[in-house]
Amino acid sequence: MEYFETEWLLRILCALLMGSLIGYERHSRSKEAGVRTHAVVAVTACVLMLVSKYAFPDAAKNDPARIAAQVVSGVSFLGAGIIFVNKGAIQGLTTAAGMWSTAAIGMCFGTGMYRIGLFAGALIFCIQALFPKIFPYSPPRNLMKIVIHLSHDASVSVVNQLLIKMNLNHTENTVTSDGNGGWYVKTEISTHSDIDLEKILSEMKQDPKILDVTIEE
Repeated sequence: MEYFETEWLLRILCALLMGSLIGYERHSRSKEAGVRTHAVVAVTACVLMLVSKYAFPDAAKNDPARIAAQVVSGVSFLGAGIIFVNKGAIQGLTTAAGMWSTAAIGMCFGTGMYRIGLFAGALIFCIQALFPKIFPYSPPRNLMKIVIHLSHDASVSVVNQLLIKMNLNHTENTVTSDGNGGWYVKTEISTHSDIDLEKILSEMKQDPKILDVTIEE
């Protein structure tokens, strides 16, 4: 076996190793994309770079960057497929970003940048494994659905402005008519701090354009 072929196989194995390492961290947290997905992305990116860089020795002009650009676009599209919204919360962003970085690491090995690939792979793994412990995610402690009854001279924007002013996260509003010119605005609110629900409701009712506020069971 020629030297270059042995070297290429080593690059592919390095991509497999680092991709699997990053994927294992995602798998341990029961995320959408795990070991297999990240390993496949890393190996594929590495192989594509090998093909781009070495498969056309007889070509007058060989531009390895053309495949690199397509890999970045393709993996971005793949990562977007695992991002979804659940009750107003976006999930899958870190996994998608991890897949994107895994492709970049595979591309490093494909071009022979071993040190950069190993360093970047170890760094991404440490970020995903250690940062949640250093900067733990604090989910909303309170979550409730409310119905706000607006008067006929009020606009729905009043609700959004009020919730923002009170530092309350909320989902998209559902608006229906009350049959008398007014509006019922249904939304789901949440906050990262302990709140007094009764106080929130009373503060909302102080707005002259809000006729009533009720909690939906």
